[in-house]
Order: sequence, then structure tokens, then C-alpha cells
Amino acid sequence: MKTITTVQGDTWDTIAFRVYGSVLRAQDLMEARENIRLLDYQVFPAGIVVATPEVAAPAATDDLPEWRK
Repeated sequence: MKTITTVQGDTWDTIAFRVYGSVLRAQDLMEARENIRLLDYQVFPAGIVVATPEVAAPAATDDLPEWRK
């Protein structure tokens, strides 16, 4: 599994956008078994290693309101 090292101020959303190109993938990051110990972070300090699992299909946006797509 690949990893990414945080910079000061990273959030789950910003990491998901950087790695997957979509903030909708933040849930995939948080559900990764290797990241369970990191769930207390909302804003990361620098130097935290976050696992970035491979994801199969793009996140579905059909059920989201227009402003969230």
C-alpha cells in the first residue's frame, strides 16, 4: 500500500484530493485499516504518514445535490 506524508494543515479532504483527485474519496482514506489510529485528527500536523489504498471505481455523484458535484 502506498503512503503520503502530511504537511501542516492537511485534512482528510485535502489528502483525498491530492491523491485521488476528489474529496469524495476521503471516506476511503479514513476506512483504511492502517489509518484507524489517525481518526482523531481533523487537521494534521506535518510528518504524519497516511496510508493511501487503491480504489476501484470513481465515487458516485448521482445522488449528490448539484452544488456538491
